[in-house]
Amino acid sequence: MQTTTPPTVRGLLGEPVLRLIPRLTGRALDTAIDWVHSSDLTDPTPFLAGDTMLLTTGTQFPPEDDDDYYRAYVDRLVDAGVVALGFGLEVIREGTPLPLVEACAAREVTLVEVPYEIPFIALIRWVADRITARERERDAWTLRAQRAVSVAALTSGTLPAVARALAEQVAGAVVILSSTGEVVLEERAVAVDVAALGEEGRRILARGSRASVDVALPGWHGFATAQTLGPRGSLRGAMGVAGAGRNDVAMQAVVTSAVAIAEVLLRYGDSERHLEQRLGSVIVRLLLDGQVGGAAAVAGEFRDDLPEALRVGILVPEPDVTSAARARLVDGIVRGRVAFVDDRGDRIVFVIEADEVESLVEVAGRSAAFDGVAVGLSAVLAPVEAPAGLAQAARVLSQNPGPGVTVFGESAGGLLDDLWSPAAENLAQKRLAVLADEAGDLVACSRVWLAHNGHWESAAREAGLHRHTLKARIARVGSLLGLDLDEFAGRAELWALLEASRA
Repeated sequence: MQTTTPPTVRGLLGEPVLRLIPRLTGRALDTAIDWVHSSDLTDPTPFLAGDTMLLTTGTQFPPEDDDDYYRAYVDRLVDAGVVALGFGLEVIREGTPLPLVEACAAREVTLVEVPYEIPFIALIRWVADRITARERERDAWTLRAQRAVSVAALTSGTLPAVARALAEQVAGAVVILSSTGEVVLEERAVAVDVAALGEEGRRILARGSRASVDVALPGWHGFATAQTLGPRGSLRGAMGVAGAGRNDVAMQAVVTSAVAIAEVLLRYGDSERHLEQRLGSVIVRLLLDGQVGGAAAVAGEFRDDLPEALRVGILVPEPDVTSAARARLVDGIVRGRVAFVDDRGDRIVFVIEADEVESLVEVAGRSAAFDGVAVGLSAVLAPVEAPAGLAQAARVLSQNPGPGVTVFGESAGGLLDDLWSPAAENLAQKRLAVLADEAGDLVACSRVWLAHNGHWESAAREAGLHRHTLKARIARVGSLLGLDLDEFAGRAELWALLEASRA
């Protein structure tokens, strides 16, 4: 990105017009010099910044060589971050004091001698000109990089094109995450492991407020940073950038411009997604009404064909969830997969491809938006079976109301879940309706009694009844349902009715 090399002592020594004399190579021969300062103070350190080259004529040095004085002097310079020392010859002394040379050698300070006829201002001007040239070059790069990113946005209007242009300009990589922490895209101009950027992006997204943090990437010698996209309370995602060199003002200007463009594109994408969601809602309703042909026609015009094998899901957000959090839930469902969502009322109903269960579980486990959220999924069904899928998803949620993803047929219901259907539920509810008008909660008593495997003492104790009272109520249940509850078959049928009815 820059062709002008930074000013160094090696560069000064290589400038013929300066005719500097190397006395000690030291350890800072190739260290970039931020500035050159001249001073004959005994302690100039209050006026020095880091990576400074100090020039002196030695006026402050004692007439008699004092090893302790020179050691203390050099120690102060090293502690202040002086990268090199230049001694002006024949102004006060004919040569550099030997104790000064020895003190510099002991601390590995780079030491050069400046001929009498070379003014200190010549060295200062050479370094200043080199710094100015680099700053101008950096400014020019900033403008070119910002223009390249802007052109990518204007010509393609897509987030991948902007990310690709940014990665090329910073000579690194860019990763963009959705609001739920999924990696939307990765663009690399060079090989770099951006996994840590993704992890940090998910961490700051979970906080819910705008943030920008530096990230350490293994094996990467440049900079890396992750920051959120979108306003506080309605974050649209996060962007991670790894680039060559330092994250200086110029680099920050380029990255900030790219972030602003990305946020505009995401807002534009939000509008498109809102339209897609409305059409997706229509598709879900048509499927649940059994109008598969209409749903397929809308899906074909919309984005994707209806999957041949699908699952119906129900997601129940927390009661006080914000609209922005609901939007992140919907985004987590549809991002990167064929999915249609109907976001209404206190639940979100959706249809996904049958093989998307693992990816949905992964998103739910990784995204803070899904914390405390219960998701129920149907078994694998054909589109024509979508109404049954809704009933299956509702059933599995009633059985497992806790957070996480639960799939119909894979829960504790076992074989009964496989045999269950809305028709079986309706039949069971009608059979059990005769118990509703009886004294005592016969359904609850039946469940407690069956849970204790017909043991009267323990069941009565849990129900808070005398065992004879419980026996009378269970006998009444058998009489009303026409079941012999002294036999296993009768007890099994009662249990099946209770399970199928969700009573």
